Amino acid sequence: MLRKNIPDQAFLRLFGLSGLLLLLMGLLAGCASSSNQQVSPGPFPSQPMAMPAPDPSLSPILYVPEDYTTIQGAVDAAHPGQIVSIAPGIYHEAVRVKTSGITIRGLDRNQVILEGDYKLPNAIEIESNQVVVENMTARHYAGNGFYWDGGEDTSNPLIGYRGSYLTAISNGDYGIYAFNAQDGMFDHDYASGSPDSGFYIGQCYPCNAIISNVTSEWNALGYSGTNAGGNLIIRDSVWDNNMSGILPNTLDSEKNPPEHQTTIYNNLVYSNNNAKAPAKPLEYALIGTGIGLPGGNGNVVIDNTVRDQQNYGIIIIGNLDDNFWVASDNRIIGNTVSNSGVADLVLSSPTGTGNCFSDNTADSSLPPLIQQKYPCDSGLAQLQGGDLGITPVVLSRFIYARSGSFHPTKYNDPLVPTPPAQPDMLNSDGPALPIFTDLSLFNVPAAGATPNIDSSDLTPLASGGIAVFHLLLALYGDVLPIALYAAWLSVGFWDLGRNEKLSSGVKLVWMAVMVVIPILGPIAYFFFGRSALSRSFRIMFVVGAPVLFLAMAGLLTWVASMSG
Repeated sequence: MLRKNIPDQAFLRLFGLSGLLLLLMGLLAGCASSSNQQVSPGPFPSQPMAMPAPDPSLSPILYVPEDYTTIQGAVDAAHPGQIVSIAPGIYHEAVRVKTSGITIRGLDRNQVILEGDYKLPNAIEIESNQVVVENMTARHYAGNGFYWDGGEDTSNPLIGYRGSYLTAISNGDYGIYAFNAQDGMFDHDYASGSPDSGFYIGQCYPCNAIISNVTSEWNALGYSGTNAGGNLIIRDSVWDNNMSGILPNTLDSEKNPPEHQTTIYNNLVYSNNNAKAPAKPLEYALIGTGIGLPGGNGNVVIDNTVRDQQNYGIIIIGNLDDNFWVASDNRIIGNTVSNSGVADLVLSSPTGTGNCFSDNTADSSLPPLIQQKYPCDSGLAQLQGGDLGITPVVLSRFIYARSGSFHPTKYNDPLVPTPPAQPDMLNSDGPALPIFTDLSLFNVPAAGATPNIDSSDLTPLASGGIAVFHLLLALYGDVLPIALYAAWLSVGFWDLGRNEKLSSGVKLVWMAVMVVIPILGPIAYFFFGRSALSRSFRIMFVVGAPVLFLAMAGLLTWVASMSG
C-alpha cells in the first residue's frame, strides 16, 4: 500500500507546486504590468482646419500661365489664403513650397501634368504648414510625386496637409508622401509605378490622418507607413497588383519606432503578387501579401476584403532592422479573406502578446485554428505563439533581394502600364477647401478603435536571454499543445492495444471517439475507458501536463514582458 501511494503523493506535490508557481507569476505579472504607462493617441481631430482668409488687398487666385509662366513663380508670389490655379499643360518643373496656407490646384487632373523627365527630384515638395495640392498629375520624377516634408525634427512636425484628386505615375521613390507631418488627408488619389510605395505616411504620432477613396497599383507597396500611427485611418480604398498591398511597418532607419495604432478599415485588397512592379530590395520580402503588420503594435484591421494573394492574406510578423521588433496587441476583426496561397490569416513567430483574430471569414490559417487559439477580448490572446516557419521564409526572400540575382523592374521601365484617365474634382474653380473635408471619415466601428498599449510594447526585442524566451514562447504557444495532443492520442492507442478488459468492438468505438472528438476524446478514454494505466499516471498525464504547460507559458510570458 505504501508503494502504491507514492505516485499519488508525488503528483499532489507536483500539482501544488505548479499552482503556487502560477499564483506567484500572476502576482509578479500584475506588479510588472502596473508599472507600465498606457499609450494613447488622444482624441480625433474635431475641426476641419479651414484655410486662412486671403488678404483682401490681394487677388484670391494666381493664374498659371496667365499671371505667372511657371508654377514655381506663382507659388513664390503666393500669400496665405491664396489659390494657385494651373491651366492644362505639361510643366517641366520641380516645385518647392515654403509659404504656409496656400492651395495649389489644377483645372484638369489629367491635363495638368508635372513632368520630371526621369531627372528632376520631386514634382511638388512642401516644407510649410497647411498646404493643399489638388487635381493634377505628377509623372517621371527621380524622387517623389507629391511630397509633404516635415524635416527631421520630430518635435516640430509639419502641421496640416491635404492631397486630393492627385495622380502620381512612375516616380522613382514614393507617389504621394507625407513625412513627419500631422493633421492631414489623402483622398481620391491614384498612384502607380513607385519602387517604394504608392502612398506613404511616416514618422508621426499621433498622425491624425486619413487615407480615403484612393487606388494604388503597380507599386512595390501599395501603402507603407514607417513608424507612424495614432488616429491614422486607411479606409474605403483599392489596393491591387502591387508586390504587397497595405504594409505599415517599423524600422530603425527612421525616428520614433515602432509603428503603432493604425486602423485599416473597409478596403478592397487583391492580387498583390506583382513581381514585375518596380521595387527596391527591402520591399520584396513580403511579396504576395494583402495586409501586413511587420513589427507593428496596437493596430486594428477590420472589415476589409482581401483575396487572391499568392502568400498571405493578413499577416502579423516581426521586423528586423538594427533591432528585431516584435508585433503585439494587433486586432484582426471581421475581415473576409480568401484564396491565399499559403494562408488567409497568419501569426508569425516570434511575436508579442495580445495579437488576436475574431469574426473573420477565412479558409486557412497559420497556425491552424488561429481564431480559436487567439480570440479577441480573451485571455488566450495574451499567450504568445505563432508559426515558426514564416519568418525564415521572409528572411530568405530578403537575403535573395539583397543579392546580385535580384533584378527588379525600374520605375522608368515601359513595362509599367499607363493608367486610364482619373476623375476630376468638382468645382476646380471654387474657393479653397479646408484640410479635413469630411471629419466623419475618422468615425469607424467601435471595434475598429485602436487599443491603448503599454509603453513596454514600444521597445525592441532585446538580444540574448530575452530573445530566447520569446522563441521558447513560440514553442509553448503553438508547437507544444499539438505535441501534447499527439502524445495523448499515441498513448491512448497504445493503451487500447494492450487493454484486455475491453472487447474489440469497444476498442474500435474508443478509437473513433479519440480521433473524431479532438482533445476531449482522449481525455474521456483515460478517465472512463477502463484504461490499464494507473490512476495517478492518468491524472498527471491529462491534468498535470497541461497545468505545467500553462505554468511554463505564463512564466515565459512574464519574463518576456520584462524586455521593455
